[in-house]
Amino acid sequence: MIELTRNERIVYEALVRAADASEPCPSNDILLSLIDSEHDSEPPRLLGRLVAKGAIEREIFQRSRRVCIVATGKCTAMPMSTAPHWRDRPKEVPAPSIAAVRERAPDIAAQILTQAAKMGKPAVEYLADLVFVGWKVEQERG
Repeated sequence: MIELTRNERIVYEALVRAADASEPCPSNDILLSLIDSEHDSEPPRLLGRLVAKGAIEREIFQRSRRVCIVATGKCTAMPMSTAPHWRDRPKEVPAPSIAAVRERAPDIAAQILTQAAKMGKPAVEYLADLVFVGWKVEQERG
């Protein structure tokens, strides 16, 4: 068995429960409450350590993640949105600024800003998601 710290063990067990039940990966907020921490960076750091120790494999998406338990091969449910994390987006996918959109189409820029606010996302993140989805559609069209 891999040696884990107290917090690593707590997070690992939460991940195992979610994977066994085919539930989504627990959010950072849920993991924070389990380890009784107030540091937002703690759950991702603990997950990284679990990956480094070979206990889990992790797929990171823009606003979610999927984790597989190495010992069992079981994985948490695939998230609804699988838009890649901004660090993993292909380099050839452009990411225009909202100012560039506003110059070309002020009404569309306003709609994008409104929708991003409704979703609780920064406009630049939402705009990058839209660009990526559009890029995928274009690639599929050929």
